[in-house]
Amino acid sequence: MRFTRLKMSIRSQHLLGQLKAKTGLTPNIMGRFGICLSLKDPSMPNPEEFDEKGSEIHPSVLFGEYEDIYMTLMIQRLKKDNLDPEIYLSKMLRAHFNRGTIALFARVKDLSDFYEMIKVERKN
Repeated sequence: MRFTRLKMSIRSQHLLGQLKAKTGLTPNIMGRFGICLSLKDPSMPNPEEFDEKGSEIHPSVLFGEYEDIYMTLMIQRLKKDNLDPEIYLSKMLRAHFNRGTIALFARVKDLSDFYEMIKVERKN
């Protein structure tokens, strides 16, 4: 089982562009944090809420050397949600990525906000 290319929503693409302008951080770094924020949320995201009209990002770019860690996190979450990883891995990764990007955008206005968010999340 491997991740496939992720097609983000047009909204996420736009929000990640704004976040990059505000923070200087690349979309793959922000995407990783967004996925973690979404995975932390106990509710299940609805993949149907997000279009697939945005940019495509390859797993090796999104996750870098941490792909195996994110695979483990996703499989653990899918099992918690009673979803078969063989069927739902790519679909739910896309949903968590998009939901997480929206959550991240709401919390980060500049690089100092990003740093503060990390400090808060480490305590939780």
